[in-house]
Amino acid sequence: MRSPVYNDYMEKIRRREAARRFCRHDRGHCWETARAAHILFLSGAVDCPELKDIEARAAQEMIYAAAFLHDIGRFLEYEDPSKDHAAEGAVLARPLLAEAGFSEAESERIVSAIAHHRRKDNTGFDLLLYRADKESRPCFDCPVLSECKKYSPAKKPRITV
Repeated sequence: MRSPVYNDYMEKIRRREAARRFCRHDRGHCWETARAAHILFLSGAVDCPELKDIEARAAQEMIYAAAFLHDIGRFLEYEDPSKDHAAEGAVLARPLLAEAGFSEAESERIVSAIAHHRRKDNTGFDLLLYRADKESRPCFDCPVLSECKKYSPAKKPRITV
């Protein structure tokens, strides 16, 4: 989180979303996604065989890294709507993970979760990040929910965490 490069990406997103009425992709969202992912992992709500045989602190660091990096490609999608922020974010995340001291194997796992965090047909760590990203949003209390492209007025979001 202290990386100047990471902070530059987050600032670019903040500027692009300054007037956004809907959910933002800011540090608050990153924190909520990280917390939700950690809860889902610890509770066993999402099976993550990739994290089961590693030390608890290392698993937590991987979870938080994935959560804090999962939307960093968002500014590129705003610049060019044909780009997928998940795929772009996976590319941007790799050098940041190396800088933070993650091993190649840890980085591969985190990058995969970032690249696939928009797909609900995931399994393991990829599914953990997908679910946390969705379940971290306070849609139940959103004043513009009826206008949100992710929810039709008839579809009310569930609270699962």
